[in-house]
Amino acid sequence: MGKVIAFINMKGGVGKTTLAVNIGYTLAKEYDKKVLLIDADPQMNASQYSLTEDQVLEILESPQRSIYGVLADKIDMPQVISKENAQDFSHKVDPFKIENNFFLIPSHLEIMKLNLDASLFRLKQYLKHLKDNFDVILIDSPPTISSYTKISLLASDSYVVPMKTDFLSFFGLPLLENYIKTLSNEFELDLEFAGIILTMVRPHWQIYSDVKRRLKDDINWRSKLFDSELKYKVSVAKALSPEEREKRKPFILDASDNEIIDQIKDVTSEFIIKTRL
Repeated sequence: MGKVIAFINMKGGVGKTTLAVNIGYTLAKEYDKKVLLIDADPQMNASQYSLTEDQVLEILESPQRSIYGVLADKIDMPQVISKENAQDFSHKVDPFKIENNFFLIPSHLEIMKLNLDASLFRLKQYLKHLKDNFDVILIDSPPTISSYTKISLLASDSYVVPMKTDFLSFFGLPLLENYIKTLSNEFELDLEFAGIILTMVRPHWQIYSDVKRRLKDDINWRSKLFDSELKYKVSVAKALSPEEREKRKPFILDASDNEIIDQIKDVTSEFIIKTRL
């Protein structure tokens, strides 16, 4: 049965989506894992990263093919159908195939119109029917504390925190942990904190050394910090440029930079160990 792992950070711009997409792709291509990526962010960044332009347009025109089809109530259903059976209808949302073992449930702007607090466990129920079909299910949650974050965590077995080496990200760690602890107590969750992955790293910057030292000096974070890191690379930042999208080479593993390829392999290898995949 596949594990469900959320990628979460309260702060935006930390490379969370880039990490979620590329760990998923690397798990599928290098480790022969069958991977499902769930884009739970209405900004659709993971969807735009992974899909072709035509596929994104197709989803925008057909929201029922996205996570919207999982989370929305079906207003065209007869009233005699029970609420439980109505939720089963959402299981007909089929993942998009990105590569042989890599699949995606895309997001959609329309989920911003949904009252997710009325159906907090709908995503969990949907994934329960898919766990036997995948080795791992990754959820890319938005960079906020919101209903999207809540449904992502409620559906997950564990979570990782991608983190940029700046002090705002460091100061946000205890706030995030307090939120997850409160959520876990409220819903009796047994969520495992799999670790902190440093991203967009600039190893020659003093702030990198300062933040990393603080993480290692803090008893709460020391054991959670991944040894492997992902450097900031212009080639990664440009992965979604029109030129790269036209070549369909947005993934780090398909880049021409051997250093960053080795880094995503190392991060993914450690991810497998820490999440016990």
